[in-house]
Amino acid sequence: MRPKKTKKTAIPQVKAPKTPKGAASPVPVKQATGGGSGPGIFSNFESAKFSNKRSWIWSSWPQDMKKTMTVFDRMETTRKMRWLELNAGLIRQVLADMALYTVGAGIKAQAQSGDEMWDDASEAYFKKWGARACDITGRYSFFELQHICCRLMDRDGECFIIKTRGPGGEPRLQVLESHRVGNSSNNEVPPGMVDGIQFGPYGQPIYYNVIRSDGSSRLVPANAVLHLYEPEVISGARAYSPLQHSINNLVDMLEILSLEKLAVKTASDITRTITRENPNFDGTQSDFEAFGMKPQDYGDGMTDPSEASTFLGGKVLALAPGERLESFESNRPNKTFDGFIEHLERDSLAGMLPYEFVANPTKAGGAVMRFVVAKADRKFSHRQQVMIQRFLTPVWGYVIGCAIKDGYLPANEYWTNVTWTTPRKVTVDAGRDAQQNRMDIESGLKNLTDNFLEEGEDPKEKMRANAAEKRYLLDLSKEFDVPLSMLYKPQNVAPADINASVADDEPVKMDDGAKIVEDDVDPDDEETSKE
Repeated sequence: MRPKKTKKTAIPQVKAPKTPKGAASPVPVKQATGGGSGPGIFSNFESAKFSNKRSWIWSSWPQDMKKTMTVFDRMETTRKMRWLELNAGLIRQVLADMALYTVGAGIKAQAQSGDEMWDDASEAYFKKWGARACDITGRYSFFELQHICCRLMDRDGECFIIKTRGPGGEPRLQVLESHRVGNSSNNEVPPGMVDGIQFGPYGQPIYYNVIRSDGSSRLVPANAVLHLYEPEVISGARAYSPLQHSINNLVDMLEILSLEKLAVKTASDITRTITRENPNFDGTQSDFEAFGMKPQDYGDGMTDPSEASTFLGGKVLALAPGERLESFESNRPNKTFDGFIEHLERDSLAGMLPYEFVANPTKAGGAVMRFVVAKADRKFSHRQQVMIQRFLTPVWGYVIGCAIKDGYLPANEYWTNVTWTTPRKVTVDAGRDAQQNRMDIESGLKNLTDNFLEEGEDPKEKMRANAAEKRYLLDLSKEFDVPLSMLYKPQNVAPADINASVADDEPVKMDDGAKIVEDDVDPDDEETSKE
């Protein structure tokens, strides 16, 4: 007996999805599937499988970020972010918080050449330069430019600073917003230029194409331009706003809130409803009479008890059979709606700053709030380092280099060495942190320089001010012949010890209460006498 033939089961062939009209063509299917293995349902990665239970994600195949983010993508996200800055309070708050806690009263330079006199002179020169209008328009100081650039990094994702000269030859800065750098309007894009940046053979920027207000453009050498942004990928040319993922959430939220406000207004305008079995009205009746209400003439409520309702303001209603008068109560907005809006806000702030820090800290407890503030402080510290490396230190080199070249400062071998004093760190336990700082300084775990830097102060200026103040107090106590302890009293120090430390005669020997035995006999003589 011949065995039955088994029917072969055909392996289904899964085709890659078609590219929609007008979209960028993906890589060949052979490359995407590894050269022969079928894509889709046979993948070992669940996230890579095709499924009819969820929609297809319409995006390009992985490639360099220069190609992934097109000019249209950058301009469209920038356009929407600028609209949200004007109309969404959440965006205005997060932009203001980032600039306020990152820059504060200004990130200040500290020269570190090793020559104290030269450091003081260069710091004074840079401070004087930055205090005036140091931009090309003559309107903004260096401190104000720091705030502006920090906001642009969050709104547009980037900004450009051109190192230039003023009318008198002094160094100036020209800050450009992201739309002022791009391809020429005549669509002539030279080889190697990506969205306004001319790249070299190894990917280094060579020129930036700056678009003038009249539409024309000019090429600016890369060594004269500072591209300020937070790098996220290695293959990108331009940057996008770190808040761009929130655009759809916030637009939807604003539209929903607008409709909800309209619904609340409409509900507030309706106070009562009348239900009738017969909705038709007799045309000879007034609207008031048609709803079954009997109007009463306002009489003399003071003398006629039957007219008391008119004096007291109450109404007596006589409803026809089948009519029912009810008060209208609205349940909008409700707690479910508030939770939905909170979810949209949390998702919009994800990856930027904690929701409790920006929007609503009321639900966070003590330990949670400390974690939130510490997380936000890490974000501010990261932004400060980006600004220092990409903006502040190059500006120091440009300004001080010009000062040395023009003869305003003497030459110094280490003139480029500089550190920056950032604002005081944000904290929710200022008193406890201050007490811990004092204990660390007294125990030697922290020096005064580090403490002043954490406070956002200039260590040298602060220590000189403290020394000058102490010298003034000493002179003041001698001039008026008053004990120093009456003018200055450190913590846990007895007044007698303070006065004794500055006495003109021999200081009083202080001890812990034990008897001090003094022996004036020479040890050598004592040994000789024993022999």
